Amino acid sequence: MITDKNFSGRNGFIWYTGVVEDRQDPQYLGRCRVRCLGYHTENKLELPTADLPWAMPMLPITSSGVSGIGQTPLGLLEGSWVIGFFRDADTKQDAVILGSLPGKPSVSGAINKAEGLGFSDPNGVYPRYAAESDVIDSTE
Repeated sequence: MITDKNFSGRNGFIWYTGVVEDRQDPQYLGRCRVRCLGYHTENKLELPTADLPWAMPMLPITSSGVSGIGQTPLGLLEGSWVIGFFRDADTKQDAVILGSLPGKPSVSGAINKAEGLGFSDPNGVYPRYAAESDVIDSTE
């Protein structure tokens, strides 16, 4: 009988929505540091980007993720909104990224950087334009 409830599926399923603030994974696994709404403060003096936990991207079943076989988990940029879950519901340090969410930002990344706010690209590059959709219209 399994009595340990300290793993995913037994300790609750905790979702998050957040913003990628760092994608320079020193282990080259495609991980990103994500500031999660409701779990992390936007005050970067209280919680600097460097102190955010790494989140692992979930790969599709067409990518084994073993022995260099499969697809590279790239495409997210600083400032990308993502959705995922925590594999450790109690400590919320082991996150998985399920996918990204398109958006229509109200301010540019440069403004958030100047104000020192989290939940945006700390480099001030993305999003490049405010009040425009993040999705390209392929019908034009």
